Amino acid sequence: MIYPKQPYYRVLFACLLLAGAGAMGGAEPPGESRVLRVGVLTDNYPYSFRDSDGKVKGFAYDVVDGVVEVMGLKVERIEGNTQQIYARFERGELDILQSLAQMPEREAVADFSVPYLNMVGTIFVHKDDQRVLRVEDLRGRRVGVHRSSLGEMLLRQSGLGDSIVYVESVQAALEQVNNGQIDATLASRLTGLSLARREGWKNIKALQIEVPGYDVRYCVAVREGDHRLLAQVNEGLAILVRTGRFDEYYRKWFSHVEPSRYTLEQVLMAVAVGLALALLVVLWAAARQRRLRRQIARQAAELRAGEERYRSLFEGTPDGLLVLETAATSGAVVVVQANPSARRLLQTGSGPAPGARLHHVLSADATLADRLTAASRQGEATEFEHEKPGAAGWWRVSVSPLGSRFLVSLRDISEQTQARLRLQRQEERMRHSQKIEAIGTLAGGIAHDFNNLLTAIIGNTQLSLMNLPPDHPEVASLEQVLKAGRRAQQLVKQILTFSRRSEASRQAVKISPLIEEVMGFLRAVARGTVEFAHRTGPVDTEILADPAQVHQVLMNIGTNALQAMRGTQGRLLFTEEEVVLEAGTPLQPDLKPGRYLRIGVADTGPGMSREVVDRIFEPFFTTKPMGEGTGLGLSVVHGIMQQHDGAVTVTSELGRGTLFQLYFPLATARPAPAATETRPAAVQLGQGQSILLVDDDASIVETVRKVLQRLGYTVSAHLRAEDALAEFEAAPDRFALVLSDLTMPGVNGLQLAARVRARRPRSPLVLVSGYWPESDLAEARRLQVSATLHKPLSYESIGRIVADHVARA
Repeated sequence: MIYPKQPYYRVLFACLLLAGAGAMGGAEPPGESRVLRVGVLTDNYPYSFRDSDGKVKGFAYDVVDGVVEVMGLKVERIEGNTQQIYARFERGELDILQSLAQMPEREAVADFSVPYLNMVGTIFVHKDDQRVLRVEDLRGRRVGVHRSSLGEMLLRQSGLGDSIVYVESVQAALEQVNNGQIDATLASRLTGLSLARREGWKNIKALQIEVPGYDVRYCVAVREGDHRLLAQVNEGLAILVRTGRFDEYYRKWFSHVEPSRYTLEQVLMAVAVGLALALLVVLWAAARQRRLRRQIARQAAELRAGEERYRSLFEGTPDGLLVLETAATSGAVVVVQANPSARRLLQTGSGPAPGARLHHVLSADATLADRLTAASRQGEATEFEHEKPGAAGWWRVSVSPLGSRFLVSLRDISEQTQARLRLQRQEERMRHSQKIEAIGTLAGGIAHDFNNLLTAIIGNTQLSLMNLPPDHPEVASLEQVLKAGRRAQQLVKQILTFSRRSEASRQAVKISPLIEEVMGFLRAVARGTVEFAHRTGPVDTEILADPAQVHQVLMNIGTNALQAMRGTQGRLLFTEEEVVLEAGTPLQPDLKPGRYLRIGVADTGPGMSREVVDRIFEPFFTTKPMGEGTGLGLSVVHGIMQQHDGAVTVTSELGRGTLFQLYFPLATARPAPAATETRPAAVQLGQGQSILLVDDDASIVETVRKVLQRLGYTVSAHLRAEDALAEFEAAPDRFALVLSDLTMPGVNGLQLAARVRARRPRSPLVLVSGYWPESDLAEARRLQVSATLHKPLSYESIGRIVADHVARA
């Protein structure tokens, strides 16, 4: 016959250990000054329930009541059902739960006493049911369990989920088994037999087996982290065991489900055997004394060996270990012991001497001394990372209670921390690059639309100027409009450069003359307040770059430097230096390995904070007053450097000036010089030739139509490519040239070009766009488009391109 597991010896053993630990570490006072709130269940028979007389009773109730009495605790009992009491405990409204099954998932909100009741589970079936003998026999049966219970979990783990029938409680499941409504249920033996006896259920029986894994440990629970109260509860349980009161409670509530195991004859036989053994014990005692002496000597030797192993571990570990305690007289934290690794990490030589004050030992690192002192006074284990003075490295510091002392562990994590910081910097650079790319895409779209507006502004202004005599009073105003349009055109070029939609025309460039030219411009701006210097590099050094864009980069950085030094005497230094970058260079990990020219631009201005440096290349970010900067200058620099397969870095410190460094790949071969466009003295006029014009923007169509008519051409203009194609295909030989926008809804410029080429392969065809991605340029070349033209359009650009290709045709 199988009986519930007895808890006595486990509790007794654990409590004796606790009592021993308390004797070594110093016992807490038995009393508790505060009033503790105890959660009392009213629906958990036979552990804690409300009886018919209205009073709460039960085994757990008696145990906790006994602990309260022997420990002299002041309590307030809060009664409620299981759901209510557990909810209040989780909200922190209760200090003690008198009974809670110990589970790993509950250890986040509660600390548990030693278990005072360890119950095994079994299967309860109808008394006439002979089919179920083990857990596997439950397959295909109706097994009642309540949701989220241990029984449900074990059934699912055994692959018996299809057999589960949900019920409200253990009591409901047992009642349905008794009434034949379900076939079986899983419950602890004590609980099931106790309920069956109270309710008078005669048709239920418990199988004489244990369900594997069904092990419920009932404990007293306190709020997580209340170590003092937990120690008092454990001490009270130990007292109940030693005085026999715990055994009285157990017999009171469970003797009816654990009948006597022995008959009278078996008891008398046991007494006789005991008397016989008593004689043997007397004889054995003498021999036992001799063995005990030898055992004590052996244990003493083992203790000495254990101490030696501890000393070897303490002295040999690579982590620095310190044993600290609080001096009784001064209250200061002192060092009791330090291993060689701690002396090496702290650079204390052969010290510190036992009893040395912690702040004296760590005089070079007062921050660490303060943190260790605070951690030792908290009385709890803690861990933190600490940066050594002078950015010399990092330690992971752990502080753990060691009786009345504290053990401090120091581990050097400099390499791991530096690797983590490098990764963080790489992630920051990646986020910055993504931000630049996103804003660049938006800026490119804005620039494209803005070019359409500029075409109408510049074109119509030029036409108006042509229609007015030079001395007309409006000429000056129109010239200002044209001048503003040209400035806006340059601004759009900057935006397109920033968004990397404007392709650079690269050639081999000697950098020294460009720097000298830029310094000449900057000297005029500085007006004698800034000293300029130029430290040249090797004479024959050339970079592969667009000279105009390199000039723009140097001017933008130089202008920023002059503005930073405004109102003070300063110095601006330009340097040139050839460098070789290996793969994964820390300062420039994104650059390809190879030879570069590094151009330095250093000023003696006020410098910048770290926060400003982190955002300096962001579009529209500026520290200048309203109206003095657009925030695009350094964003354009960043875009140009990426476009040239180079990079730009900045180093600055408040009060120490700023250094920009530009990395340009060295030219490995001298490419052919880029063709330069020259403006003819006059634009050749047409002879009435027909031009087919198509653009989805009505203002551009109207402006270009007027310009072409002014140039002497006949124009057929359309807003839809489909309409233009219909007119062209009806009479393809009528048109001397087709002029079309690239980006249009429906049929775009490239599709229109393909249709024109299919109908008349040699017809002159010019495509126009605010920007030309490389993929579109490649497709235009494949279709043999006669020419590509960039917006904004002007009288001169339209006249030259049309006259040139009409003449060729």
